[in-house]
Amino acid sequence: MDYSDKRLLVFGDSIMYGSGNGGRGVGEYLSEHLGMTFEKYAVGGARVGYRQGKSWLVEQVATAIQNGEQADYIVFDGFTNDCNISEGSTLPDVPLGEVTEGYSGFDIFKADKGMSFSRCFEEVVCALMTHFSRAKILFVRPHNMGRRDDRLQRLYGERALELCRKWGVPYVDLYSESGLNTFIPVHRDAFTFDSYGWGRGDCTHPNADGYELKYMPLIEAKLKSL
Repeated sequence: MDYSDKRLLVFGDSIMYGSGNGGRGVGEYLSEHLGMTFEKYAVGGARVGYRQGKSWLVEQVATAIQNGEQADYIVFDGFTNDCNISEGSTLPDVPLGEVTEGYSGFDIFKADKGMSFSRCFEEVVCALMTHFSRAKILFVRPHNMGRRDDRLQRLYGERALELCRKWGVPYVDLYSESGLNTFIPVHRDAFTFDSYGWGRGDCTHPNADGYELKYMPLIEAKLKSL
C-alpha cells in the first residue's frame, strides 16, 4: 500500500515523542518507513489525566482539533506518567477512576481537570473518533518498565486496553508482546537511554535499538493491518 498521501497525528508522552532517541519517535519512524506525513503533539511527561505543570493529553487532542488537523491515521499512548508516584506521595499522580456507562456525555472541550485517568482516556478516545471519524486509530501500550510500580503499571495498562475494547479502538500491547522488560538489567541497558547520566539505561525511554527492534516492528505491523 502507498502511504505517501496519508497524514498521521501522534499524541502522548515521551515515548511517542522520542525523548530517549534525540526526538526521533514513533511518528518519525512511521514517516521514514511508510512515507506518510505527520504532526507530533506528544510531549515528554504528558499525562492522560490532568497534572499541574505537565502536558495533558486532553489538551493535545483539543489543540489538534482547534488547529483544523486532518488525519488518516492516529497513534497515541498514555498512562505511564499517570501511574507514576511522585516524590513525597504514596498515590499515583492521576487516580485510576471507573469506566463510565454508555457512550454519551463526552465533550473534550469541557473536560474537568479533576477527572480520573479512566474518564480522561474516554474523553480522548471519544474526541478522536468524533472529530477524526475517517482516521484509523491505534493505541500503544508501552513495554514493562522497571521504573514503575509493577502492580500499578499493570492496573493502568489493563484499564487502557479495557477502554480501547469498549470503544472499539485497536491497540498494540508491547507490555505483553514486545518481550521488552526493563526490570531485567540487560534489557534496561540495551534498549533504553541513559537519560540521567547514571551509567545505565533509565528503564523508560527507548533508545534507537529499543524503537527499531522492540517497538516499531509491532507498531508498523498493526498499523498496516488496520
